[in-house]
Amino acid sequence: MIKACYCMPYSVNACFEEFRKEVVDLDPEQTKTARASRDFVLSNIARLSNEGELPNVLGNFCLNFGSFARNTKIRPLDDIDIMICYDGLDGVYDTIQKDKLYHIRFADGHPYFNDFKNDDGTTLNSRKVINQMIDALSGVESYSKAEMHRRGEAATLQLSSYPWNFDIVPCFYTRQGFYLIPDGQGHWKNTDPRVDRMRVNTVNQTHSQIPLLLIRLMKYWKELKWGDAVYSYMFEQMVLDHIESSQMPMALSWQVRVLNVLGYLRSAINNPVMDPKGIQGDLNELDLETRNKLSLSAFTSSLSAAQAIEFERSGETQKAVNQWKLVFGDQFPDYGA
Repeated sequence: MIKACYCMPYSVNACFEEFRKEVVDLDPEQTKTARASRDFVLSNIARLSNEGELPNVLGNFCLNFGSFARNTKIRPLDDIDIMICYDGLDGVYDTIQKDKLYHIRFADGHPYFNDFKNDDGTTLNSRKVINQMIDALSGVESYSKAEMHRRGEAATLQLSSYPWNFDIVPCFYTRQGFYLIPDGQGHWKNTDPRVDRMRVNTVNQTHSQIPLLLIRLMKYWKELKWGDAVYSYMFEQMVLDHIESSQMPMALSWQVRVLNVLGYLRSAINNPVMDPKGIQGDLNELDLETRNKLSLSAFTSSLSAAQAIEFERSGETQKAVNQWKLVFGDQFPDYGA
C-alpha cells in the first residue's frame, strides 16, 4: 500500500517536497533496516559457503545491484538484488551467441560443480546452480521460503520479519572484467552492474544530487501512467539520457524539471534506448502502437504540467495543484485550506 499524504501544504513547492518524502522516496528508517537485513543475508551465505553447503564465495566480487543499490527505488520496498560470486577456479567459458549466451566449462574433478552439469556432461547448468542455492537457503530458520525467481535467473528469498524479498543471483567474474549470470534457460549471459551504478553516481554528482530525486519522482509517474509497458531499468536510462543530453543546467524548480522530462519522454519513447553497458543494445523493443500510446500519455501529462506552471505564475495555486494531481494522481498533496 502507498502511504497517503494528509498534510496540507500552502505552496506548490511544499506539495512537491511533501510528495517526494512521504509518498515516493523510501522511508529512511526502513532503508536502514533493509540494508542491515541484506548484510545478514550475506553473512548467512558466507557461513553456508564456509560449511560446504554452497560453493566457495568470493566476497570481494559479490555485488549489491538493482534500483535499491543505485538509490533509485521508490515505494514500496519489495525486492533487493544481490549477486553472489562463486570461485570459478580453472573454469572457462564459450560464447554461444555474441553478447547473448555463454557456456561455462570446468575440468573434470572440480570440487563442487560436477553435479550441476547439463546433459552433455561438460557445461554448467545455471538453473541447477540456482536450485542448489535455494536448497541451502531453505534450511535457514530466519527465512520463510526460498524459490526460483519467476524469470529463472535468481533465487528469491522471502523473509519472515520484513515485507521485502531478496533476489539472489549466482555469478562468476571473468578475467575479461565482466560477470556471467543465469539467463533463465540454463545458460549464462554477461553483465556488469558496476557500469550502471557508476553512471548514476556520476550524473548525480555532476548535477548537485538532483538526478536521483528526479529519477524517483518520474518513476512514480511511470508506474501511474505507463505501468509495466516500460520496465523500470529502461525508464531509468531514459531519464538519465535526458539529463546527460541537456545543454542547460538543471531547472531550479521541480515543476520545470518534471515538465522538461515529460517533453523528452514524449519523443524518446519512439527512439532507441541504448544499454549503457554496451551489452543488450537497444532496450526499447516496444511495438509502434504501444510507443504511440505512451508518447500520447507523456504529452497529455506535459500539457497538465505546463498549465500548472502557468496557474502558479498567475497566483492561482489551488488550480496549479489540481493540475499536478492530474500528472501524479490523487496521492499528490492537496492545497491547504
